[in-house]
Amino acid sequence: MIIQNLLFPSFETCMEQEMYFRLAEETEFFPDEKIITFTEDGYAYFDTYFNSLSIEKWTKYTNVKNVSLSIAFSGRFTIKVVRKEKLMDRIAVEILHEEIISTEEGEKGTFSFETDITNMRGMLCFELFALEDGSEYYGGSYNTDIPDSDLNKVKLAIDICTYRREQFVENNLKLISSSFLNNNDSFLKDKLEVFISDNAKTLDIDRLSDTNIHIVQNKNAGGAGGFTRGMIEIFNAKEKLGITHILVMDDDIVIEPESIYRTCVMFALAKEAYKDAFIGGAMLRLDDRYRQTESGATWNSGYLVSLKGGLDLRTMDACLFNEIEETPQFNAWWYCAFPVDVVTESNLPMPIFIRGDDVEYGLRNMKHLILMNGICVWHEPFENKYSSFLSYYILRNRLIDNSLHNMTIPVKEFLRLMYCSVHDEVRLYRYKNAHLLMQGVEDFLKGVDWLKQQDGEKLHQQIMQQGYKMQYIEDIEPRVTFVYPLYEQSLRDGPDTSLKARIVNKLTTNAHCLSAKRGYNIVPTVGAQQTSVRRTDLILNYDFSSRKGFLTPRDPKEAKVCLKRLAKLNKLVKKNYYKAIKDYAENSSELRSLDYWKRYLDI
Repeated sequence: MIIQNLLFPSFETCMEQEMYFRLAEETEFFPDEKIITFTEDGYAYFDTYFNSLSIEKWTKYTNVKNVSLSIAFSGRFTIKVVRKEKLMDRIAVEILHEEIISTEEGEKGTFSFETDITNMRGMLCFELFALEDGSEYYGGSYNTDIPDSDLNKVKLAIDICTYRREQFVENNLKLISSSFLNNNDSFLKDKLEVFISDNAKTLDIDRLSDTNIHIVQNKNAGGAGGFTRGMIEIFNAKEKLGITHILVMDDDIVIEPESIYRTCVMFALAKEAYKDAFIGGAMLRLDDRYRQTESGATWNSGYLVSLKGGLDLRTMDACLFNEIEETPQFNAWWYCAFPVDVVTESNLPMPIFIRGDDVEYGLRNMKHLILMNGICVWHEPFENKYSSFLSYYILRNRLIDNSLHNMTIPVKEFLRLMYCSVHDEVRLYRYKNAHLLMQGVEDFLKGVDWLKQQDGEKLHQQIMQQGYKMQYIEDIEPRVTFVYPLYEQSLRDGPDTSLKARIVNKLTTNAHCLSAKRGYNIVPTVGAQQTSVRRTDLILNYDFSSRKGFLTPRDPKEAKVCLKRLAKLNKLVKKNYYKAIKDYAENSSELRSLDYWKRYLDI
């Protein structure tokens, strides 16, 4: 069976050629025909993100012992089958096989090479060196000889939660349908179901629904509510449809269909010891599609660490670094697959609306996480998705997640964290964000019963009204002028780390007690420096990707209101912090039950 298809760049997904192969200047790729054409002495290397084979992961987690490389070609080549491995600061290269291959003029041929990978490490890949003009490469696959009778049963249900992301959802449905659902030649032809929870009730259900595509209109209970509604629908249908696994997937992504294929094949070939494993997809940036943002993460009590972030996946070194396994604690729900048996009537996500639902469910259920080159999605960078209301959920849900998993931050450390978080917002004149942070902590301290009584949709509407509203510049009142050099300068501003500046900043809350020296400045919504704001009357907070922003005028009186509230909250935390933690740890099981979620979602 095919365990990995060899891929070409695609206009529908990604055209970063070096993530698929690296070519000599005289070698040319034709994307419409999916052919690489060589001149004599041209070459192509396939030691890449999508077209190498992760040897260790296939041998560790599955029953694969032998792999055969198969390619289609015409002309005359030297082919090298190679193993590569990252060893500290050097790369080990082992040539497993080298051969001259050729076809008769005008004919196509195939090459196949089988090898035992049981004791290998690193990546398996190949290289082509043309020996005559006009030689061509047409694709291929990595295969194994395990018979179908020895495969684990796999039928994957894709769980998508969406809110006004029609374009993304329809594009991904089109890719999934053409690649699998309507492809009689695909291994996954009858092994996929798609469940979509439409929180905004805006999808054209009649047009998009199909035999294997199930869409339900759902109450807007955030990502947690949408994904949980999908889990409930899958749970109810799993016996009838024979569903064995769930893939939770964001709505605002571009999916590489091969990621789904490799996920299903890995579940089908999984060893007994890893049948309960989760398979995670890396997040790659939509704007720079070669850049990896995260491949697994550690929660670390909320001091979150994104693993292997920032890698340029066009480079072989980055791909080999990806092969090195770390110890992730969860995988975000832009792409996370797991056995359907994880979902039970008493084991559903927490109703925390947004931010942290995937973390908590992963901490609760994940024993093993498999991450592999070529299993990924492209997602809009987080800095391009600024939302003021998230300030409310950040600390609240962090406290809830920590309480449920014995990761409590000591009260003194949390008070310092809360103090710094609120003061940072006040120093940037973002007083509404400061209030939202504090309300999140106050609501956590109210305990489990308070959360049980909430209507998540109504609460979220209230929270959104309390935050800053992103608007196009021309719609902002009072009218402001966008001057790009001002914005660009603020991107270059760094913190003033001198002792005097730090003392003045602390004593005056970033010069709130001093007179203003300038009337206006423009700063980014994410990553703004306090030096860009200091002693300025008015700030335009601007998001370049959306071309939207909001105003924050300097207001010393409001700064005092925030700090007074913080002082009161400081006392409240000291009094009720550990009490609330114990309450969540001991009394939150009902919130994860099917009965509770049916009431919560009105189903």
